Amino acid sequence: MDNILEYTVNIDNVAVILLPTFFVGNRNGTTDVQQLVRKALYNIGSNSTTTTMNKSEMNDLILDFIYSEIQVCHWSPVQTLMFTVGGRGWSHVGYVDTTGKTAFNAEIFPNTRFGFNQRKFKVSTLEWAPFVIASDNNTYYGLCIDLLDHIATSLNFTFEVGFPPDRQWGVINSNGTWTGMVGQLAKREIDIVAAPLTTQAQREEVMDFTYSFYMDYTTILMKKTDPNLTKWRTLIDPFSEVLLLCVCISIPVVSLLLFLFERFSPCCVGDDDREEKSGLHTYQDAFWYVYGALLTQGGEHLPRSQTGRILLSSWWLFCIIMMATYSGNLIAFLTVNKDKPPFSTVVDMLQQDNYRWGTVGGSSWITAFDETRAPDLMKVWAKMKEFNSSDASILSSKPSEHFKKVLGGGYAYIGDQTQMEVKMAKECSLLMSDDEFMPLQYAFGLPNFSPYTKMFSDELLHVHESGLLHIWKSRWWPQRNFCDGELVTAAKTITLIDVQSAFYLIGIGLTLATLIIIMEKVAFWYQTRVPCRRLNGANPDNETELTSGTNNVQYIGSNFHEMKD
Repeated sequence: MDNILEYTVNIDNVAVILLPTFFVGNRNGTTDVQQLVRKALYNIGSNSTTTTMNKSEMNDLILDFIYSEIQVCHWSPVQTLMFTVGGRGWSHVGYVDTTGKTAFNAEIFPNTRFGFNQRKFKVSTLEWAPFVIASDNNTYYGLCIDLLDHIATSLNFTFEVGFPPDRQWGVINSNGTWTGMVGQLAKREIDIVAAPLTTQAQREEVMDFTYSFYMDYTTILMKKTDPNLTKWRTLIDPFSEVLLLCVCISIPVVSLLLFLFERFSPCCVGDDDREEKSGLHTYQDAFWYVYGALLTQGGEHLPRSQTGRILLSSWWLFCIIMMATYSGNLIAFLTVNKDKPPFSTVVDMLQQDNYRWGTVGGSSWITAFDETRAPDLMKVWAKMKEFNSSDASILSSKPSEHFKKVLGGGYAYIGDQTQMEVKMAKECSLLMSDDEFMPLQYAFGLPNFSPYTKMFSDELLHVHESGLLHIWKSRWWPQRNFCDGELVTAAKTITLIDVQSAFYLIGIGLTLATLIIIMEKVAFWYQTRVPCRRLNGANPDNETELTSGTNNVQYIGSNFHEMKD
């Protein structure tokens, strides 16, 4: 019994049946067994039929006589462990018969009413805001600590919180051993892991998980790009690149169709006077009219054919819709800052060369990336190991190290969405991608095959159903995941950098106009030099006179003169 007290220090509900115990009694009140044996032998000896019995039959007859005269009761006492002021000790609670009958004067396991009877558990955790937050005096608080406090009160135990020496969550080594908190559970160095520990099949082989109290997803955190770097795109940002390309192609195509309709329309064929005038029957005028219509300005010429008018009617409707949409979006882009991430998905991250990425070392992400069969995630893991070969902080076990690298720029942190939202509430320069992958289930950890797993899971399920988890979450989660400055409603002053693209257009226009006038001057100079070269190659004593209609053009030397009759 004393040895059992030493061996069951971690077990509260222990009952022992003491075997065997016999209570002998006579119907007449006597318990003298020798007198009963003498009486049995006297009765047997006085019976003449017993002279022919063998030894075995004689013994059976004696036992039958004794059992008929006495009452033997096989009752065994039951002892159970009790927690008292002086410590644990044995207490008698009743009897058990060999036939299965019981007679108890107290509960067999009275400790079930008192939970763990103020036993102190060793708890391991790691800081992971807002689930676990460490203070300067080595105390912890957060959602997981609230859950642990509630379970400790319900199950009547105390706890002492510490952290793993290697500051890791738990990954398997090449020799098959586990690191971090998972390794502590596998070695039974601790009793509970109270942290957002991700449930994984590989970890389940060496430990037990309770009911999952929270669901999360993996995403990517990065620093916002400088908005001034893309201000030059303000005039083209309201439309996508594809839409802008379609509009630019539509202008020359519609101009060509309008020119053809006006040029070869039956209503205009044979009008010789129109050939000497400008109008939509020339491609140049048709192009500038279509371009002016896009700017809701139009032109001085109108189509003469019904075909051209129908075409321009549809083009004007198109221009009204495009310009109304463009104007509304341009106002929004000038007044509202829209943060665009450098990349939005894992695929986009792989296609750029300006960013490196990493995750928390010794965590579930290392195991997940190492075991994944998704092609994109395999590429992410391969590049991550490549980055880590030159920079060991890529797989640092401290989240603060990754946040520091993100704020430095050119780095993307792969982690859980909740922690990133908390960090973004404090740092307005951070931005999170829209891609969500690798779902996470957080649960408490217990040693493998622990008899307490169901008890803890039932308590966590009760907390989840009662709504306490939502109350605690609202306490530790940030009230909003946007910057405080965005709450202020105020008119935004348009600065030069906001509309710099408009000035770029003026510069582009001046450049194109200068190039065109230079080309025109070169063409005009070339046209005037060709006749002169012909004249210089002829006889200088002769004078050539060209007559066309009523106009006479005379070339003398290098001078050009036009004379009218």
